[in-house]
Amino acid sequence: MSVAQMRPTFLLDTRLSDEEVMGCIKQGLADCPEDFHGQFTRQHAMISIDESKRHFWSPWMHLEIRDGNPNRAVFGRFSPHPSIWTGFMFSYLSLVVLIFFSAMLGISQQMTGLVPWGYYLIPAWLLVAGILWLVSKVGQNLARDEMQFMKESVEACLSGRRSLEGDASLK
Repeated sequence: MSVAQMRPTFLLDTRLSDEEVMGCIKQGLADCPEDFHGQFTRQHAMISIDESKRHFWSPWMHLEIRDGNPNRAVFGRFSPHPSIWTGFMFSYLSLVVLIFFSAMLGISQQMTGLVPWGYYLIPAWLLVAGILWLVSKVGQNLARDEMQFMKESVEACLSGRRSLEGDASLK
């Protein structure tokens, strides 16, 4: 996982068919309903930590089956709860809008001969964006063990070694 990655991703190669991949993951979830919860479509799965063990930063894992020439690949992406992710993205969008209007204010002040104090707001908004990014990194670090466990569980399930087994750190 890259340091700057907002939503960490991974790619797993498999020779299993779409139905076999989803069947394997569904079976793994059925074997340990106290640890995971999942939603499935033909080529997509959304897996989360069971609600009783979930905390604010608990990850959600989206799996997508992608067809490749000899093999299929299972593309996985981690994110926080969808409402938390939406909140972060709305915050970033708001900051971009604030930066834009601060620049417009500064330009109009400069054109009219006033002191362009609007420009001074831009570094403040960039600082807020940096703080928001740091908060997301702290959240990723708090969820690192859960993300690693979820990824290893899917890898093990696809390789046929075992199903999605419980972990003492999640119990």
